[in-house]
Amino acid sequence: MEGSIKIINEEGKTPSVESQLVNNDLWLTKYEISKLFNCFPQKVEANLRSIFKSQLLLKSDVTYTQRYTYKGIERQCLYYNMDVLIFLSYRIGSFETRIFRDFINDSFREHLKKKDKPTKSQIVWIAPSCYN
Repeated sequence: MEGSIKIINEEGKTPSVESQLVNNDLWLTKYEISKLFNCFPQKVEANLRSIFKSQLLLKSDVTYTQRYTYKGIERQCLYYNMDVLIFLSYRIGSFETRIFRDFINDSFREHLKKKDKPTKSQIVWIAPSCYN
């Protein structure tokens, strides 16, 4: 898959996140996510099961299965998108997830600054019917 993300945490320097998104998205395997967030793949998998079971995210909306052949055997690899990274960053308590959350929040704030400053009458949030 295309795109990449890397959390840089060098001693004596401010931690940072470098990302290259393709079509405003990023796809990673659970092993790449565990490496990014400095945790075990089992922790990623357990949190994913919980997220999908509680239907916070629908698996069909945030996954992509790539099928390939290796040494004559057909295999498949499951990729997760940026939504999964954001959800997992709030469920896993590592230093890297804190850096990632700050990166997401700062990116969102920067995006809002680039837009025209809304007036109070322009900011409206209507709760979905599931809250009724």
